[in-house]
Amino acid sequence: MPLRRPRLLIIIATLLFVALTVRLGYWQLGRGQHKQALAERQQAMDQLALLPWRGELGDAAWQRRYRVEGVWLASGQIFLDNRIHKGRAGFHALAPLQLADGRLLLVNRGWLPKVPGVQPQVPLPAGPVVLQIRLQPPQQQYVELAADQAGGVVWQNLDWARYRKLVSASVVPALAQQLGESDALARDWPAVDFGVEKHYAYAGQWFLFAALAVVLFFILHWKRRNT
Repeated sequence: MPLRRPRLLIIIATLLFVALTVRLGYWQLGRGQHKQALAERQQAMDQLALLPWRGELGDAAWQRRYRVEGVWLASGQIFLDNRIHKGRAGFHALAPLQLADGRLLLVNRGWLPKVPGVQPQVPLPAGPVVLQIRLQPPQQQYVELAADQAGGVVWQNLDWARYRKLVSASVVPALAQQLGESDALARDWPAVDFGVEKHYAYAGQWFLFAALAVVLFFILHWKRRNT
């Protein structure tokens, strides 16, 4: 039995909705493919030879492992609060490494557990040191729920502007993760979650919405024809 001819406005609205949801589905697919490429690039980076860091920054350097030399400066050490490791609350210990050119490279040395009522402390080795690091961009994506929630050496988040004021020196626009074992600090850094599966799931949802709109369009007009 032929379907009843729908109104022009309903046809236009249905076509626009389907076009929009399909477009969003392909956009999420593209995002997922991009994140997948980043994940594969990360795996490839970990297979590269460990090279001395000579100041490289940018996309070619982020997430790559390097060897760097310098001297620790205890005056710039801070601790980021509420960092979870294997279900336990603790801190990330960050300290500046003074390079040969005088600049400071901020290094995340690892995680230490929180002891109630005890100020976090981690001794810094004296003299020149050679570290294995993974270089990361200086991201700062967080929302401060209230001002000055933590003071002194314990910070809620890493605020780069605030940190530069603290050390009063030129700071490399990058954050280094220290690699290797440590007796006092945990350095089993979790793999970066690029959220590939999430984007593919979103794409499937948008394509499903488009299919449902088409099915609903025909079902409604079939019912109208038989009433």
